[in-house]
Amino acid sequence: MAYLKEATACLLAFCMSWSAHSVVADEPVLAGAASVIDGDTIEIAGQRIRIMDVDAPERGQHCTAADRSLWPCGDAAADALATVMHGKQVSCGTVGKPSRGLQLARCAAEGVDLANWLLAAGWAVPARNCKCEVARDLARLAEAGGHGIWGSAFQLPWDWRVLR
Repeated sequence: MAYLKEATACLLAFCMSWSAHSVVADEPVLAGAASVIDGDTIEIAGQRIRIMDVDAPERGQHCTAADRSLWPCGDAAADALATVMHGKQVSCGTVGKPSRGLQLARCAAEGVDLANWLLAAGWAVPARNCKCEVARDLARLAEAGGHGIWGSAFQLPWDWRVLR
């Protein structure tokens, strides 16, 4: 068990520092103070940005705790994202064209990659179309540790959106 915790800490440190460099100079960059829309969407200077490679529970989505009580995991994911960004400069390298008013981007808050942080803390799952092994590895570690939503039963965000 101690080995798993040590390996997890090493992987998290590597992923959080390495992937923050994924906001490359060739990508248009949005930067500044960011506000949270939901667990995987932020806004900088009036531009809504969807954090690439993750899907977090939606505001209003609930998870089921071990004692069968419901808790607002979508709001908790948004609150966790707000906490990690609080008082920090956020930089987002945009990827592709905007869709439904949202710009898809890789984002970091003063060096902390937001997608990887959300995954490692258990507040998001890898996006359905994500071809990113680091994201999947971080989600597996969060699940094994029961972090965030992984300590509960939950619907995948894309399934929940279809049913609501």
